[in-house]
Amino acid sequence: MAEAPRPNNDDLSILTPRIRRNMIGRVVSIMVPNPDEHAATNPKMEEFTEYVKYMERKAFERAQTRDDYYSGLARIIYRLQMQLRTTPPAPENDPYANIPPSHELADFMGLTQEELEEFDEEWNPQVPEDPDSKRKITPLIRHRVVDKLGMMFFPPPDPFAHLEGRMDKITGQLKQIEAKAYWECKNREEYYNIASNEAYRLQKSLKRKGEPYVNKVVKYPCIVLRTEIIND
Repeated sequence: MAEAPRPNNDDLSILTPRIRRNMIGRVVSIMVPNPDEHAATNPKMEEFTEYVKYMERKAFERAQTRDDYYSGLARIIYRLQMQLRTTPPAPENDPYANIPPSHELADFMGLTQEELEEFDEEWNPQVPEDPDSKRKITPLIRHRVVDKLGMMFFPPPDPFAHLEGRMDKITGQLKQIEAKAYWECKNREEYYNIASNEAYRLQKSLKRKGEPYVNKVVKYPCIVLRTEIIND
């Protein structure tokens, strides 16, 4: 049986937004292997993640082949690992302790002066910010968008569907859609458009296949307590 042809190493289109998001997540996990529930709103985590996104983008822009891209990320990971050898492990109550202070991050990540100036211009723009800017998409907005997409396209059939875990699968798919929209958008309007269009396509696809979006299996049985008021 003949082997399937291997993908062309020069074809960078194989590095989809999803693959690149996963690679960013892997790099971030070197510094913060066990983030807590406050990761999305922690200032140190947010700034560090933006540095990693910037460096991943530069690696992608410079790459001529996929091997070039992965080699660029490997150098970033290696530098972080070497830096971590000189610092004590982060305490359990502060998973972000290994992230250096803001004024030390650029040196820690190995940015050149030119890269630092470019990053600073993007991260701290000196012009008045557009109210529709992507930076206005806060973690709270992102959380609400997932909820709104669920109510618009996949409403729960009863009050206990979410509590019992019967909506977990579709909620996970909506979170992936939201993450894709956030990654690909250039501003807030585009973010909403991408998210709603992708959710609509998912809704149509499930209907066409005749697949339900509510799981039949109850993962977390709910106990309903009823109280009765008795008048003397």
